[in-house]
Amino acid sequence: MKPLPHRPFARKRILLLEPDPWRAESLRQFLSAEGFEVLDQPPADGGVDVVLLNLGSGSVEEARSRVERLRTEQPGVKLAAFVKAVEAETVFPCLLLGVKGIVPFDAGREEVRSALACVLDGSLWTPRPVLSQWIDRIVSMGLGGPADQAFSASERRVLHGLQEELSNKEIARRLGVTEATVKFHVGKLLRKTGARDRRDLARLFQETAGGAARRGA
Repeated sequence: MKPLPHRPFARKRILLLEPDPWRAESLRQFLSAEGFEVLDQPPADGGVDVVLLNLGSGSVEEARSRVERLRTEQPGVKLAAFVKAVEAETVFPCLLLGVKGIVPFDAGREEVRSALACVLDGSLWTPRPVLSQWIDRIVSMGLGGPADQAFSASERRVLHGLQEELSNKEIARRLGVTEATVKFHVGKLLRKTGARDRRDLARLFQETAGGAARRGA
């Protein structure tokens, strides 16, 4: 008997918001082959696992408006978006509004697949350089309002320890908490940033700190 093809997203519903009909059809075929039930309109029951929308055209304000409207219409839904300009000015407003997956407009199928898997798992997916800038701004408190809420005060203190390459035990001693508490916060940071492990998280913050130092030189 011929084995069934692997369909990693079987029984998942995705709302595809792509204005270009040719691109929409190509994406629909790809997503269907991956196992998704692809919708082009919000279902009456509101049961959508993830929304994939195209923010590739229009201004930042237009993108912000579209995401805010989706947040109102589909509260709690996970969002991933295609963007043409993978830059802080374009990406940060989306992240602040809760978009969990930032995918370059010309991304290949493997990158789209990985981004959707990451978003569905509750993690963040965005190109590494922008992620470094995003974390750098939050850690330095360069953004206010929703950005301050991205990481808790305890998580930010742990982040500073990671930037200094401290071990979990050293961070715990500095903060006056148990090592288990530090491990708990590191786990949450891994999920929020999409880093693979603690070493990857530390390396990300080393890159971020290096960039900040160069900018301040």
